[in-house]
Amino acid sequence: MDDWKKIIRWSLRKWYLYALSLFVCLVIGFVYYRYSPSMYRVSASLMLRRQAEHNTPNTQDQLIGMMGFGGEKSAVDEVEVLTSSVLMEQVVERMRLHTLYYERVNHQWKNLYPNLPFTLVLPTESPNLRATLNVKNGEYSLCIEDDKKQKSEASVKDLRQPFPMHIGEVRIVAQVPVKEGKYRVDYMTTDWAVQEFRDRVNVSRSSRESRILHLTATTADDVLMRDVIGQMLSIYHHESASDKNVIARETETFLAERIAIVARELDSTEVALEAYKRAHQIANLDVAAESYRTTGDMYEQRIAQLDADLAILDFMAKQLRDMGDNYTVLPSNTAISDRALAELVSIYNTLVLNREKLLQTALPGNPSLDSKTEQVSHTRRELLTAVEQSRQSTLLMRENARKQRDGYSARLQATPEQERRYQEMLRERNAKEKQYNFLVESREENSLLLASQAIPVKIIERPTIYPKRVSPKLSPILLMAFLIGLLLPLVGFFLKEFYLLFGKKPLPTLVASDKKENG
Repeated sequence: MDDWKKIIRWSLRKWYLYALSLFVCLVIGFVYYRYSPSMYRVSASLMLRRQAEHNTPNTQDQLIGMMGFGGEKSAVDEVEVLTSSVLMEQVVERMRLHTLYYERVNHQWKNLYPNLPFTLVLPTESPNLRATLNVKNGEYSLCIEDDKKQKSEASVKDLRQPFPMHIGEVRIVAQVPVKEGKYRVDYMTTDWAVQEFRDRVNVSRSSRESRILHLTATTADDVLMRDVIGQMLSIYHHESASDKNVIARETETFLAERIAIVARELDSTEVALEAYKRAHQIANLDVAAESYRTTGDMYEQRIAQLDADLAILDFMAKQLRDMGDNYTVLPSNTAISDRALAELVSIYNTLVLNREKLLQTALPGNPSLDSKTEQVSHTRRELLTAVEQSRQSTLLMRENARKQRDGYSARLQATPEQERRYQEMLRERNAKEKQYNFLVESREENSLLLASQAIPVKIIERPTIYPKRVSPKLSPILLMAFLIGLLLPLVGFFLKEFYLLFGKKPLPTLVASDKKENG
């Protein structure tokens, strides 16, 4: 208790030390606030579209769903895509971010992007380096220090002259007259520049269930980072549209082949039907047998639909067996009746696209790539098994429909043989015509999707610089300076007491207590 009283009495007597300490600390804090670089927040947001949630999704929604867009797993994957080195490398190359230019203004380095007064031309394959240019009285002094701490300096009177440096001849190409001052140029190789800007940009989700992604950066180079994030969104937007067209193009090829085959079959059926009618002079059908024929036609339509399903399943099975190690997506706009099989096709296409994206960033032998390849192979085997099972089931349904159709056809045996044959040929023609119309309609839907601008992502907030700076903030700095100003005199007091305690003179309070105990 006596020690606390002593501290209070000493503090009251030495109040001027507190006042001086507070004044000095507050001035230092204000100077730090005044001359520290201002940090601003740059932000952008995008939303991943969800597959339409209704019972009969249209062609566009089916294709987007099969590509893997619109779910929680997709959001996690797209975060990895946005932060990948491949995407950032494209940004660096397009914006030429290998070289950054700064000017010394009010004791701070100000980024000159995008208005560059000059360009530093370095020798090819230059290392990472920092160049400092001083312009004074018409003389240009250049100092270069590389990442190995090797340093060289040179001065010229005319910028048309090269600077002889330890890395080779360096030139400065001035777009406008370079005013007097101090400039700094940071040069980075592509790998370093990619890593530098990947560290600056943060990509996150609003929540685990959210499909909205946020791209943020807190930096003093606010204009530069705004354009960097904008360029990232532009490249990502373009690549998303390209992914959307991958399956559409595969589907277009499949539909073109099927339409050509069905058209040839339909033409041959029309020719045979015309020849049969001319040979047997068939003009009208027996009205009495119309009801039997109508029921038979219903089963014939069912058989035609099942035949179309079998053709699709045979094509898918052949493509799965023939692709080998060349994993490609399967066509989607095929109206597969088996919903479980359609869902498995969607999963397989998603895995193939994810593997293709991983191939762009991963090296051969990467465990993640091997794991993804094994997963694609396993899913392909499951898909092939499911196709075979669906084919067997379709064959059974077709056999049942054929038996029903034959039962009604038998009732027409009382009609003349020529008329019965004519009806069979007519039904075959109608089945081929319906199949042809269905394929043509599917091709038109697929063409509309291929030509449309709808993509699986939507930009909901373009890159924006928030005017309120993030740091430094005046209030926390002054508060910290105030606390330090109060603590410094107390620290000085305790240091003095420590010296007296362990130095030449003992602490008076401790001496008095010792005398009292010894007395």
